[in-house]
Amino acid sequence: MDEGISRLPERQLLEHRDFIGLDYPSLYICKPKRGVKRDESKETYKLPHRLIEKKRRDRINECIAQLKDLLPEHLKLTTLGHLEKAVVLELTLKHLKALTALTEQQHQKIIALQNGKRA
Repeated sequence: MDEGISRLPERQLLEHRDFIGLDYPSLYICKPKRGVKRDESKETYKLPHRLIEKKRRDRINECIAQLKDLLPEHLKLTTLGHLEKAVVLELTLKHLKALTALTEQQHQKIIALQNGKRA
């Protein structure tokens, strides 16, 4: 298996002089997918990327909104006004850490009670 990897050519490092005279926007355009004509404009290639990015941002925003709904009210009240995304994430981390610590304490109490019954 290792023999196959060693036969692969090494990746060539590009230097600044390799880019002189190139049109930089053309470097960011992906190869067209099957069925896409090559003579279409650059904007056609950017459109799917924009839609994919919008879907990704929408998913992130939806998850943050769900986290906000799951937060206890007393944590939401610790901030003034609108809860920003970063604040929601920080409060969620704070709440999860508190729950983890509480769970660990309860686990230790259960172990202590079990050991007490055995003694």
